Order: sequence, then structure tokens, then C-alpha cells
Amino acid sequence: MKRILIVFIFIFLNSCDYKPIYSTVNSKFKINDIEITGNKKVNKLMLRQISKLKNNTSGLIYDLEIFTSRQINSISKDEKGNTKILEMIISSDINLKKNNSTIKKYSFSENFTYDNNSNKFELSQYEKNIEYEIVTKIVQNLILAIGTL
Repeated sequence: MKRILIVFIFIFLNSCDYKPIYSTVNSKFKINDIEITGNKKVNKLMLRQISKLKNNTSGLIYDLEIFTSRQINSISKDEKGNTKILEMIISSDINLKKNNSTIKKYSFSENFTYDNNSNKFELSQYEKNIEYEIVTKIVQNLILAIGTL
């Protein structure tokens, strides 16, 4: 009885085939050319993630024009005037093109609010993680938007 249960559990767990919702492997489109301007750090992160779409071998072929911006705003200050809470906003305006003609324009903006840190190195590392997560979310929204055309 125990053997049957163990075999059943093993088969059940092995047959689980997890795939992310925004998987680009099975996308029905390919990105051919990417022209990107704006914030250099955000551009580097975005290019790294979007370049995965260049490897697709089938589907409609699109070009992208992307403009990115990144802002860090002070949301709250303490009684001494030191920044206590910060907000990072990353925006991207994207033109989807096919045969040098703009088909669709997208505008994505994501923000994240976080506490300031007196240790500037830790704050810098934390901001890098926030940038990565926000850019990932923007790219996922872009993939979803293009995929529903």
C-alpha cells in the first residue's frame, strides 16, 4: 500500500509541467529591430529581457521604438528635512512597427514606494532590484499586449 502511494505521489509530482504565463518561447511574434532611448540603466535591463523575443523563429515580425524614463521622488520627509520615503517611477513609451509603419503605441508606467536607507550602498542595491522588478513587469505587459493583437 505504501509503495503504491509513493509511486502515485512520484508520478503526480513529475507530471507537473510548470510554465510561466508570460513565456516568450511560444510567442506568436518575433522582434526584429529594437531602437531604444532614454535612461541607460533601464534601457540595458529592458534590452536584456526583450532580446529573448528576437530568438523566436516563427510568427509576425515587429520592430520596436522605445523611450524610457526613470524618476526617484521624495514622498515623505522627517522633521529635520531628511527624506524618509522614496518613490521610483519607470515609464516607457513604445511604438510597435511593422514594415516601417507604426501599428500601435503603448505607454507603460510602474511605480514602487520604499523607505530611505542611511546605508547608501544597501539603498543602491535595493534600487537596482526595484528597477529590475519594475522593468520585468513592463516587459511582461508589453508581451501580453503584443500577444493579444
